[in-house]
Amino acid sequence: MNITELGGYGIPASLISQWRTLQGEKLLPLQEKALRNFGLFEEGNLLVQAPTSSGKTFVGELAAVRAALAGKKSAFLLPLKALAEEKYREFCNKYEAYGIRTIICTRDHRRFDAAFEEGRYDMAIAVYEKLEQLAVTRPERLQELSLVIADELELLSDPERGAQAEVLLTRLLQEGVRIIGLSAVLGDPGALAHWLQARLLEQDRRPLELHYGVLFDGVYRYCGHNNPQESEERWESGQGDSSWSEVVHAVRRLADAGESCLVFVKARREACRGAELLARHLQLPAATEAREALSVLAPTRARNLLLQTLETGTAFHSADLLTEERRIVEEAFRRGEIRVLMATGTLAAGMNLPARNVFVSVEKWIYDPRLDLPWRAPISQGEFENMSGRAGRYNGAAEEGRAVLVATTRFERDALWQRYIKGQREPVQPRLDKASLDDAVLQLIASQKAATLEELTDFFLATLSARLVWDGFYNTEQIRFRVRSALQRCLEAGAVSARNEQGASVAPQPDEPVGALFFEAAPSGRVIAAKGVSLPSFRAILHWLRLSEQRDWYPLDLLVMLALLPDARLRQVPLSRREYEKDEYPRRMKEATKGQELRVDIPVNRLRNCRIMPFYDEARGIKTALFLCEWLEGAALETVEEHFDVSAGQITAAADQLAWLADATSVLAEAEGFNPAFVLSLRHFTVRLQFGIRDALVPLAEAVPSLTRNALLALAAEGLDTWETLHCASAALLERWMSSREAAALQRLATVKMGERETRNGKKETASSNDTAPLLVIDDRLPGQIQWQERIVPLQEKQYRLIRTLAAHPGECVAYDRVYRQIWGDLVVEENQMHYQKRMLLQRLEKADPAWKTLIRTIPKRGFMLSLPSRQVQLTRLPAGQG
Repeated sequence: MNITELGGYGIPASLISQWRTLQGEKLLPLQEKALRNFGLFEEGNLLVQAPTSSGKTFVGELAAVRAALAGKKSAFLLPLKALAEEKYREFCNKYEAYGIRTIICTRDHRRFDAAFEEGRYDMAIAVYEKLEQLAVTRPERLQELSLVIADELELLSDPERGAQAEVLLTRLLQEGVRIIGLSAVLGDPGALAHWLQARLLEQDRRPLELHYGVLFDGVYRYCGHNNPQESEERWESGQGDSSWSEVVHAVRRLADAGESCLVFVKARREACRGAELLARHLQLPAATEAREALSVLAPTRARNLLLQTLETGTAFHSADLLTEERRIVEEAFRRGEIRVLMATGTLAAGMNLPARNVFVSVEKWIYDPRLDLPWRAPISQGEFENMSGRAGRYNGAAEEGRAVLVATTRFERDALWQRYIKGQREPVQPRLDKASLDDAVLQLIASQKAATLEELTDFFLATLSARLVWDGFYNTEQIRFRVRSALQRCLEAGAVSARNEQGASVAPQPDEPVGALFFEAAPSGRVIAAKGVSLPSFRAILHWLRLSEQRDWYPLDLLVMLALLPDARLRQVPLSRREYEKDEYPRRMKEATKGQELRVDIPVNRLRNCRIMPFYDEARGIKTALFLCEWLEGAALETVEEHFDVSAGQITAAADQLAWLADATSVLAEAEGFNPAFVLSLRHFTVRLQFGIRDALVPLAEAVPSLTRNALLALAAEGLDTWETLHCASAALLERWMSSREAAALQRLATVKMGERETRNGKKETASSNDTAPLLVIDDRLPGQIQWQERIVPLQEKQYRLIRTLAAHPGECVAYDRVYRQIWGDLVVEENQMHYQKRMLLQRLEKADPAWKTLIRTIPKRGFMLSLPSRQVQLTRLPAGQG
């Protein structure tokens, strides 16, 4: 099918022309079949099961663009942030000029959350968990989606993340959103298609042949994906006794012949060390353009090593690299400047990294939460095919690809052949069956998807786990019992509240029937559901907040708490046996906290008071907290790497992870009604942690979120860290560290800030010349309104009584019991009503003047205070006997 025929389906000629340049003159067979035979542009769900490089992704892209042209919204779901970033950049490059609005929804791009919540987009690129969390804040936005493309559906089998993806897809099905599922490596796709209520488009043929084989003793024995006939190629033997020596010899031979090689290994250190060793054996042209791009970046261990290996066209790709370093490596490999790339499978397997030859290690590291230890395990058939699929890609050179396993014995050769070359793909294995239902129950209640035990049970009975696992093993009553148990844990944590049919609040006990009750998320429950925080982490955060509002907490204190949360999952942070047994980091922590109080029951104090060695994960959490303290102070990444034997990629990954939890902590503190100054300090800390900067740079980072850490630190080093100095700086000076767009934005903001300051100073001069004029006027003869700076502000009765009570004692703390009596008299109401009325009052007053945000203060455990001098308040009372 010629790509120009898309015009008959309503696709504009300008887009067709662009696709023609990028995709070629003709659609691939899979894409044509989706259009002609499977109603791609019509209604109904579709599951596309086809090998890598067969054009699956463009099938979803076609459907999303067609929906955008019809004024409908779509979401593209991906399993990894790195894949989402790559797809977002691709879609922006393709469609931004045309006017199709694309946003990215990941934890690292919170600035786009508002665009999703307000519907200001056409196509959203999101990771699965983020879309589920956004649905809590604005559940109606899911119903506005007309199409969801769910890529890499093998995620459903992931032991840690599969359950969340399953809950999200179940919800999309029930909302009636059209789903187009994509997968390359699922066995028995018919079962998944049946659950998705989807037509199954299955194709096993690749546009370009890919050979799968085993290299042993200089012979590469293989069979093709399209042509399963076995064949052999005679290669020179490496004459080594290890698989690594065979890989080195084979890669050198292939690279010398001008063929690209992608070598997958199981660990980050193997990728770095392997690239370093290969670079010594290869005599390839230098990757000059990549070296030049890397040389202007801040020094890190990975960057410095890459500058060496790139001298011979060799590189590595792993989580040790910073985002910009990875981007440079990926682009250089795609354009052929890097000919040999060592990579870890978890990060690179799904990336667009086409190669002629792919070498695959059949081992991987997995983490067992029961043992609290990592251990080696064989990769699955699906993982082997996914990694192998980087070869023989249609968007690469039009040549056949090779996937190579390396054996050192005849037994290993035969075992690898049977296990992977002739192996069968694993069917989808839904994980909700083995997961706790607590978080899913809270998500459903917080997003108003379910409000009763019966609705929750019905939802879980519609999941993939129910269809493929529970059916035949559990009856409805047993499933209801699991849901009821999860619901009880949510109630006990305070994340969910219950009410009876009359609307009265109730607190059911575990053995009480709850079938007639209605459930809703508490404010804190909505927060943790929207932030993706688990119940155990929620309890730990709330405990720390309650003990920290009235004390002088410090960064290491908060970082230790965050690093020890169950949700921190800092497995990427290395901690060697030597480091652990030396007890080095607990000792450093105790030295760093000398002089800090010890009595408060917080994590850092429990570890300081403990005389035995901490557990392994606790020691790793302490190490993380310590190196992030240096990160917060603006230390160079290379310095932190040296001090803690950790890579720059691991530092920034840990900072991102704990910044997410710090953000959740600040929002939770606000929802629970903690002191505004305390909440603000937590928000500032979150920004510092996200960027790795000191307090003074927080306003700049908040004003222009796209600024890099290096740019912010450079500004501080040059003394350009205030609005005054930025107002005087030239654009040429600022553009030494940032883009022209960012420099212009900073200058505009500096001009605005200086103008606001001059206006405030002018007001102060006016006020000082006539400081007897009251700012706040309250007249009991005109109840229901006040006057603020000569502006009338209408108020409801209770809000008026509250401001009047405080105005009678300006600058003094008015006790809670006095406030209560003045507003409600002898009526009995819940205590939190006072704080609720205060919030409602401030919302009304802040609309008149944002300055009110700081004028009514909560004095913890005492009362409220109006922060105005008595000369600025005029209260006119009714004469005695009136009112």
